[in-house]
Amino acid sequence: MIRLDVWLTQVNGGQLRAAELVFGDADRQGRYAGALRYTPEYLADARAFPLDPAALPLQPGDFSSRQLDAPLMLLDDALPDDWGRRLLILRHGLPRGQQSEPHLLRALAGQGLGALSFHAPGLPPGEEAHAAALLELDSLLDAAQRLESDASAAIDDTFRGLLAAGSSPGGARPKALVHDAESQWIAKFPSRRDDVDMVGLEAASLELARLAGLEVADFRLLELTGSRRVLLVKRFDLTTQGGRRHMLSFRSLLQAGGYYVSRYADLIDALRRYSAWPERDVPQMYRQMVFNALLGNTDDHLKNFWLLADADGYRLSPAFDLLPDTGARREHVLLFDLTPLAPGPQELAALGRKWGIGGAANICQEVEAAVTRFAAIAAVYNVPEPEIHRFQQDIARRCRTER
Repeated sequence: MIRLDVWLTQVNGGQLRAAELVFGDADRQGRYAGALRYTPEYLADARAFPLDPAALPLQPGDFSSRQLDAPLMLLDDALPDDWGRRLLILRHGLPRGQQSEPHLLRALAGQGLGALSFHAPGLPPGEEAHAAALLELDSLLDAAQRLESDASAAIDDTFRGLLAAGSSPGGARPKALVHDAESQWIAKFPSRRDDVDMVGLEAASLELARLAGLEVADFRLLELTGSRRVLLVKRFDLTTQGGRRHMLSFRSLLQAGGYYVSRYADLIDALRRYSAWPERDVPQMYRQMVFNALLGNTDDHLKNFWLLADADGYRLSPAFDLLPDTGARREHVLLFDLTPLAPGPQELAALGRKWGIGGAANICQEVEAAVTRFAAIAAVYNVPEPEIHRFQQDIARRCRTER
């Protein structure tokens, strides 16, 4: 059995013991039960808010689940995905029998992104996520590429730095937390498995999103030795007051487990219900849908959309993880009404009118005008010419609505 206290770091840096967690021992198939209960002091605190407004309302009693299914999906949000979990396991030397989510939460402690941290009962929050200095980027990238090539590579000081800085961020691709004198960043590395310039393409996509009227985090593209490049994306879970913003994925909010089938309309409906600023967030979500459709961002799964909790409530996070259709999938994860194939601008505008989005046609025109600048923007970020041509053709096809 594993027992943990869940601490919440507020936007002003204060900390509240929000909940208690307990996990039962796993059976032979690795299945386990879990339960979360808000602490009495949290329920009585005027600053308290539900950690998941859909699944975990502010009320006494236990919220129980099997594994980290609903209503406890927000705990999976707190954990990194493939790359970070791999480093977390290596960093703490977790044997195979201790690589399940409860053990990973205990190992993560206060090192994750977002505002939640997990500690043994009675112990206050301690260590926060380690971020390496920008000067270490070359050595961190070397270590990441060694790990990709050889999972049994010897662990030296550089490798230990990667384990510390890279075991918090989510996603499947190599990355690490880094800092400079003013800010903290997620460093996104190229992978040995890349067959296109993923780093340059993502930088270009973020710039196009900004031109299309989407809110995106600040980002920088850095040149390293050996013609290698790293994309830095500024963390949006940190506040200027030294605090944190609680993060909740739409996978958790919609309680979408397993091989879910969800529509963009589901996300818009959720924002109308749970956002503190639906008049801003609903058009932003629609704008991002149009952008994903016309750019070809087919990796639009529910953990690529998040809510952030500020003092006044939940709001839509900046857009991130934006890329053209590098895998030539054509089908999106989220459905556009009833199809995974992206509609053209006119059909997208019709969907907007159907869903009550004011100015839907103008939004589509603005986004289309931005994404058709792909070739020029990608050239600024030194994406190779053959790749520019390939993705520009796909974008032109999408804007012409050919299938």
